[in-house]
Amino acid sequence: MPTTSKSSKKPNGAAVTAEITDVLTPTYLNTVATVAEFQKNSLDLVAEQTNEWIGAWKKAFSLFPVNPPTFFLDLAGQAIQTGIDTQKAAIDLAVEQTEAVTKIARQRADAYAEITETATAAFQTTVTRSVEAQKKVLEFAGAQNKSFFEATKKQLGSPASVIVDSIERGTNTLIEAQKSVLDAATKPFVQ
Repeated sequence: MPTTSKSSKKPNGAAVTAEITDVLTPTYLNTVATVAEFQKNSLDLVAEQTNEWIGAWKKAFSLFPVNPPTFFLDLAGQAIQTGIDTQKAAIDLAVEQTEAVTKIARQRADAYAEITETATAAFQTTVTRSVEAQKKVLEFAGAQNKSFFEATKKQLGSPASVIVDSIERGTNTLIEAQKSVLDAATKPFVQ
């Protein structure tokens, strides 16, 4: 039977994104650089092979009694070398763009983390101020209830004071319970 966690506590998404970016980005960039080097080395081998084949064809054509068309072979070699140099430049550009994109991704992750932290702090401040205002209302209500119950005891006399005391204790208990609920509301959701 698989064991699954039923915890509702989840880490801050922005923080996790930043951590994942920190862990994966160097490996990703290293992989891109390695593949780029592999491709450039392959292109160097192609250039080397091309030069060997052109040299072999020049030697083969020199064995014929007719002047060899070295101009065309030289032109083909230059065209291939230009193509290889262009491919290498494109590979270098791809590596640079990859580095730029990962840098942008990191900046975005940092920005999202900052936005999340700011929004969380603003929300926490709002909750705290709201709770403080509600506590003041509860304290005022408690003071008003105390005055009301004292006046009621004076007006009704001693036989009703037991009932009034009981109602007062119940009301005070409700007010204290509400204050404890408000205290719980100001605590962080995830620790």
